[in-house]
Amino acid sequence: MSLTDKNSFQEIYPRAAGAVAFVTVKDIEGVDGIGSAFHIGNGVFATARHVVDGAAVQEVATTKSAHLATEAGGGVMPPRRLSIIDGPHFGSGMLDVAVFRVETGDTPLPAITLGGHADYGLGEDDLVLSNILIVGYPPIPFTTIPCQVAAQGQINAVVRVRHSPVLHFIGSAVARGGYSGGPVLDISGAAIALVTESLGRNGEPAETGYMSLLSIEAVVDLATEIYGACFDGGYPHHDRETLFAARFSHKSARSLNSLIYDASLYIYDDDRDLFVQIVCDDVSVIASAVTAFDAVVPIEEVDVDDGPPLFFPTNNPPAALLVRAAEAAVLAIEAAGYRKMAIKRGVSQPRY
Repeated sequence: MSLTDKNSFQEIYPRAAGAVAFVTVKDIEGVDGIGSAFHIGNGVFATARHVVDGAAVQEVATTKSAHLATEAGGGVMPPRRLSIIDGPHFGSGMLDVAVFRVETGDTPLPAITLGGHADYGLGEDDLVLSNILIVGYPPIPFTTIPCQVAAQGQINAVVRVRHSPVLHFIGSAVARGGYSGGPVLDISGAAIALVTESLGRNGEPAETGYMSLLSIEAVVDLATEIYGACFDGGYPHHDRETLFAARFSHKSARSLNSLIYDASLYIYDDDRDLFVQIVCDDVSVIASAVTAFDAVVPIEEVDVDDGPPLFFPTNNPPAALLVRAAEAAVLAIEAAGYRKMAIKRGVSQPRY
């Protein structure tokens, strides 16, 4: 790691430390546990689902003084206990992410900005060997109170896992209980992931040399769904031209590379131009997707010279109706034996 990066993290950490809290819980068997959470704005905290799901939250508190920005009044705020007033809320399926809101009162609380990468556009080499800072509360033997720990590492791989539709990163920091739910920061100080569950299997010990990191897009989507764009960063991974996009791999494909796509659906809408594009080598799959889309929003096919045909709505449907039509087309493509591998929604779209 270069001296420049090291100095950057030394500058970033004091600003981030006061936004990271520990979460102590008691499970249904009465066993105590601890995890981490981080403030993303307006009292909204993000954490890993497995930290709080099925457990009673005992305490949420920071242990580091908060260095407030000048626009927030400046100064240093001491650590404090926080009371949950809403949530926790969980992601769809068993996605390992949760959000909750705390009472902040009139006292400012620093927030961590969310990163701007989009899973839909990430390739297998993007972010690999990027330097990262992990902040959380792994238990330290013989200590009497939760102690915040910061560790530097690198992203070693971008992966997809069987149990999640969201990208994961493999980090070089050692995985330890208590880090779960903590933020993973890049050298700008933005959170690009959160620490999630170990990638163990069948009760076997997890690989201890690496850490599993869930892409921050899962946090952005869940926080947007529950609380709207009320947190720092707004919609960092959404653009204003893509209304909806999805990519698919065929379930019977022999390739083990899940970043190779066999079908795609894309809706472009910049308030002036609007079109739908459905791409697949199997024309019967395109026909099924078009039929499903057309049943919700009628579309007409137009041939183009330098690419696959485009489909144009015959009227001016609202965005929500277009997304509903897209979801119908997604179901048709999945019914044809394709697995949805990546999805993206535009800036005005809620998460479904």
